[in-house]
Amino acid sequence: MHRNTEPVRLEPLTEDNLARLLEAAVADADPLEVMPPVAGAPGWNAKRKQAFLEFHRRRSLLAEAPVEYTYLIAVGNRVVGAARLQPGEEGLEAGVWIGRSERGRGVGRAVAKQLRAAAAELGARRVVAVTTVDNSAARKLLGAATSIVSGDTVTATLALD
Repeated sequence: MHRNTEPVRLEPLTEDNLARLLEAAVADADPLEVMPPVAGAPGWNAKRKQAFLEFHRRRSLLAEAPVEYTYLIAVGNRVVGAARLQPGEEGLEAGVWIGRSERGRGVGRAVAKQLRAAAAELGARRVVAVTTVDNSAARKLLGAATSIVSGDTVTATLALD
């Protein structure tokens, strides 16, 4: 649960729910928060929306061997962000974006707990997260992890039991 008492859940990304993820991103996030940069004017335009869809198809949905496992973050019936687990040398790297209107409401804490469980189900022994020194919300979620700071980057590793 999060502060609004609506349940927070992770829902595996599928072609059927990809459009809902795009809608959430357009409504409540800057493109640079949720996808690699795309040349052109800033903001959500047709080219950037198509790039968002193709990014997720290429990395999670259509790949013979997916680059990452992607999940929609749902609060009640609303999609409010996305989470991912990407296999790497040190374990599964976790990544999360949450729409601006849901930040600071406990969604991240609920997502972090569910991502750890999903990683364990996938057989991971540890989860790795990379963030910036000034991202205090992410760093707070990484509290129990072993963290290494290098310049502006914080790399945290959490062993799974």
